[in-house]
Amino acid sequence: MFRKTSAMVESGILAAIAIVMALISMYIPVVGAFVNFVWPLPIIICGMRNGLKWSLMSLIVAGIIIAIIISPIQAFFLVAIFGLMGIILGECMRRHFPPMKLMFFGSIGAILALIINVVLSFAVLGINPIEMMFTSFNQSLTELATYYREQGLSEAEIQAALQGYTDMLGMMRIIMPGAFLISAPVLAFINYWAAKKILAKLGETFEPFPPFTSLQVPGWVLWPYGLSLFAVTYFYLNAKDSWMYNLSVNVQTVTSFALVLQGICLIYWFVEHKKKPAWWAHLATGLMFFIPLFSQIIVYVGAFDIVFDYRKIRSKRLR
Repeated sequence: MFRKTSAMVESGILAAIAIVMALISMYIPVVGAFVNFVWPLPIIICGMRNGLKWSLMSLIVAGIIIAIIISPIQAFFLVAIFGLMGIILGECMRRHFPPMKLMFFGSIGAILALIINVVLSFAVLGINPIEMMFTSFNQSLTELATYYREQGLSEAEIQAALQGYTDMLGMMRIIMPGAFLISAPVLAFINYWAAKKILAKLGETFEPFPPFTSLQVPGWVLWPYGLSLFAVTYFYLNAKDSWMYNLSVNVQTVTSFALVLQGICLIYWFVEHKKKPAWWAHLATGLMFFIPLFSQIIVYVGAFDIVFDYRKIRSKRLR
């Protein structure tokens, strides 16, 4: 009886924390953007400490109150996108799954949550969240043009700048499915890492991740990456508006992300193995976000490591 009462109280407190986090994400612009990403934390912690039933009840209570004090749409998006992932991660942590297995299930949960969110938005609310996002972007372009005129730019310069942004938005629209696939493990990792830090303070222990420098992307990733390179070029020249072009670009996006991860692992391994300054690896990783050519180089570095097994990881596993 005491355990049930304790679980009820703790679940209520965690539901209240989830509500406060929703308020912060809604009304505090900069901090709120970050809080949105870790909104599942109270649900994860509740699931880990009290079980699936209590984490589900905590999510439902938080969703109802958020719908009342903020808006049903805000509650719908938080519960549909982040709630499912929070429940899955909490249950996986309660069962003490190995980190990579937990990341797999957490990523699947995040992908399912995004799909469910889009489907329910169409079916229940009658809205298209993706179109709403891009409509907002297009409106910001109009405001940007006004700002450029106030700064004295010529119409030719304004149109050139806006065309660049328009092309970028068009590419963003194409790679949206791939971006969802990439964001799922990232979102799962951030929430797992944060929940693990909090629960460690409460006396919980979890199996650590393998060393970052020993991570290995599956070798078969090279096949879809190589095929996507040829497919993107072919369909860009012959059928740019076809779904095959969109599919090829998304395959290239996802596989490039995997190879970038492989390349970064190799860079950090090299710095560590050769006893070079750590800032070499930090600088190489940072340049990737500012110089597009450098990110492509890291893709090739990752492919090189897969082909030649530079770190000799696969050979060690085979012995």
